[in-house]
Amino acid sequence: MRLGSILALLVILVALGVYFLFFRPEPPPEPLPAPRPPVWDVDMMELQHIVISLPQQDKSEEFVKHEDRQWYFDEPEGPRADPKRWGGGIPLILSGPGADRLIAEDATEERLAVFGFTQPRMEIVLTLENEDIIDIEVGDSTPDGIAYYVKLADSTDVYTVDYTWYDVLERLVLEPPYPPPEEE
Repeated sequence: MRLGSILALLVILVALGVYFLFFRPEPPPEPLPAPRPPVWDVDMMELQHIVISLPQQDKSEEFVKHEDRQWYFDEPEGPRADPKRWGGGIPLILSGPGADRLIAEDATEERLAVFGFTQPRMEIVLTLENEDIIDIEVGDSTPDGIAYYVKLADSTDVYTVDYTWYDVLERLVLEPPYPPPEEE
């Protein structure tokens, strides 16, 4: 009896092993995170002219795309922006940052002031090849410092975007991407 019980248990154990090895169902795939909605959305190839202003610091820079599809400082005989600093990244991040979250829909003037839009930290004007213009305002940073409030100038919907987005654009104004002296 003992030997028969052991053999029966062994057969059951082998059968379960074979089942789990060959017939067990695959676990469902992990769901992909939802894409972050863009605050605005334009094709980066359509950008023609970029103005980035820091009104509180009274500084700004302008860039224009020439026929050779390269970006230059928008000044008489303006030099080409340093491709090592400019790369393709600047038009990409200006084509429409992903919103971390929508903070306020149809915010009142008082709420906009709380987010820093009475005196924005940054103003961006994007001109597209078809001459459409997109005006953007960047307010204060969030209390934890990991994001900035941003909105379209003609909208009262306020979003947050990652602080690195703001930092890259601020650096373009404070440390303009002029070409190295040997390239001028």
